[in-house]
Amino acid sequence: MIDATGGTERVALEIARIQAQRGADVTIASIAPTAWRGAWEGVNLRHLRPYSWAKISYGGKVKDLREHLSLTKFVRLGRFDLVHLHEYRRTRFLGKQPKVMHFHNNPLDGLADATLAAAAPGYWRDLGSAGAQIAVSSFVAGRLRLSHERAGEMAPASNIVVNQSGVDADALSCDERREARKRVRHELGLTDSDVLFMFAGAVRPEKGVIELAQAFSKLSEEHDNAFLAIAGGSKLWIDGDGPQETTEQQVRAILTNAVARRRASMLGVISPTALPSYYAAADVFVLPSMFQETFGLVILEAFAAGIPVIGARSGGVPELVENERNGLLVDQGDVDGLCRAMRRLLLDRTLRERLGAEARQTAVKMSWDNTVDRLERIYEEVLSSN
Repeated sequence: MIDATGGTERVALEIARIQAQRGADVTIASIAPTAWRGAWEGVNLRHLRPYSWAKISYGGKVKDLREHLSLTKFVRLGRFDLVHLHEYRRTRFLGKQPKVMHFHNNPLDGLADATLAAAAPGYWRDLGSAGAQIAVSSFVAGRLRLSHERAGEMAPASNIVVNQSGVDADALSCDERREARKRVRHELGLTDSDVLFMFAGAVRPEKGVIELAQAFSKLSEEHDNAFLAIAGGSKLWIDGDGPQETTEQQVRAILTNAVARRRASMLGVISPTALPSYYAAADVFVLPSMFQETFGLVILEAFAAGIPVIGARSGGVPELVENERNGLLVDQGDVDGLCRAMRRLLLDRTLRERLGAEARQTAVKMSWDNTVDRLERIYEEVLSSN
């Protein structure tokens, strides 16, 4: 939780922390170049080293089992009561231990209907080995159901359930939020009249950071009390390949004038433990995703600080951001529409405060404890059916 972590890792850690507090013996295992074991908040942590020899070539094809065999051995020898898989579905050799699969991303993303129909049967041969397929949003659940329909009558039975992630709404007390707001805004050189817009996440084209930079560049030329802080980096993206450096260069180029006027700042990656202070300092959070954002953990974190969110109408975002209630929704890729929404909240403090108050109430209702309560009921169902 000190180092940079993406949304999937954050959810796994938060769930495990509460499970450990409740007396469960929890282990989080992941693949890493070097084997390692440790502990965090009562949770057993393991890094599993891939087997270097388990890369097999046959018939001109290469089958890479290095990571899979390492995990398979760990699971089989661990004698776990239940295996909770996050975005991992290669379960053929994991044995008959009860399993659940947790989906944080868009299942079979980007596939056209014809391709989806061809891929779905094999996809569900893997998914069907789990006692439950857990979706972080109704959007993800809908995609899972669609793929199950496309898999045909021979597909194994599904057990698709929605379990939204949560937030620690009291990570900072009211006094701590006030102190953090004062400190961070002083570090950024802001006055009381400045309105701070914030983005946190992967600096990738999919997250809409280029469109955000374009919208803010226009806004800052019109209003000299607008400020933009971008917290994040490319390694927060679950797939680390791609044009991340190019994206960051583009964003910096677009914001050149704003940065020169000290109206924008690229903060780099902020650790999860430090992020609440930056949310507290902000007035508006912006997440203009250009892909189908499946949930948006950062939305809840911003809500916890009592600030409204401007989000794109994508994936599961509208399940959290209710237009005109706790934030504003804009169409994907609509730079002018994004600028108008930002301008509206910049100029209307009463609206910011009203939306922010509702945002805070949304966060209070969505605790991690509630997420784990629902998860334990899912576990009980899966265990009782085995």
